[in-house]
Amino acid sequence: MKPFRVFNGEVNNKATKIFKGEASGICDWDDIKYPVMLELNRAMFGEFWIEDEIRLNEDLKHYRHSLTDRERYVYNILTGMLTQLDSVANRFNFLLGYTCTDPSVAANIQLVGAFEGLHARSYQYLTSTMLNAEEKKEAFNAPKELPLLKERNKEIFELIQDFVDDPESMDKLYKALLAYLVLEGIYFTGAFAYFHSLARTNRMIGSNNMINLIKEDEVQHSVLFGTIMQILMLEFPELNTKENMEFTLEFIKRCVEKEKAWAAFIFDGIDNMTINEYSDYVEYLTNVICRNAGIQEVFPENKELRSKWILTYGSKKKKEGGLATRSDFFQTNVINYSHESGDGFDL
Repeated sequence: MKPFRVFNGEVNNKATKIFKGEASGICDWDDIKYPVMLELNRAMFGEFWIEDEIRLNEDLKHYRHSLTDRERYVYNILTGMLTQLDSVANRFNFLLGYTCTDPSVAANIQLVGAFEGLHARSYQYLTSTMLNAEEKKEAFNAPKELPLLKERNKEIFELIQDFVDDPESMDKLYKALLAYLVLEGIYFTGAFAYFHSLARTNRMIGSNNMINLIKEDEVQHSVLFGTIMQILMLEFPELNTKENMEFTLEFIKRCVEKEKAWAAFIFDGIDNMTINEYSDYVEYLTNVICRNAGIQEVFPENKELRSKWILTYGSKKKKEGGLATRSDFFQTNVINYSHESGDGFDL
């Protein structure tokens, strides 16, 4: 790949295309091709936080004395898995920002990469607080050793690596972005439900607060990359083919089935949520990423999030009018938050 021009005084500041286009290199936010990029930039900066803001003293007590052996195992493995995905995301965004020719889009991609690095550091904070050295080693080796997890991740990593190996190919770029949408919007966000289920039983509240900070970031990232996918279809109509659309829908369906198979293994023996609930949630998340990217919904019958407790425990707490509230990221509602006693779960 040819090195990009850091400055080109012979062309306009406004980019001609987000990839393989021309731009001076000056990022004039008042003169950008897609004004939504400024809105997204402000939104992402508005959510800045660091992991030390979260206190985990009570979580450590819960981890040692209130969680079952299976619940501790799942906590460990999921934090190791999430670290793996964020590590890949960080490196992918670095290359994507390098190849992007629109300074405003590149600025947002680079910001996403920085947040993915923060997320990886945050999982490190969780594991370093709860786990001993042997447990942490097992957790971080799990993505390399557990067959169902390796199988789930294999295809998305292959598509991302194909683009890394050949960043000039627009077809490989499209498929890498598709894989990244799945990584962000399904594999990340789906796993967060486990932490919400623990908070639902008044345990590991600090860990869930951390996850909800990360979750809000990931929702914004999914919107950004869905927007980039739509722009790609607009600027490169040769990618908008029947064959690509068929590949896209089949790829997403395969990823969902692999996620469900992995969930059936990792959540076996977990009483706080059922596999059916999780499967419904994954299908709902799949429709969200499809809408973000302008893709036909894969599960049109699953338009509502059926397990409403995910909204209660899976949103960042905010203060409005002196009341503790939580926002529904997916439906942009605000609902009153009150901690449930644990009775009458709708499992």
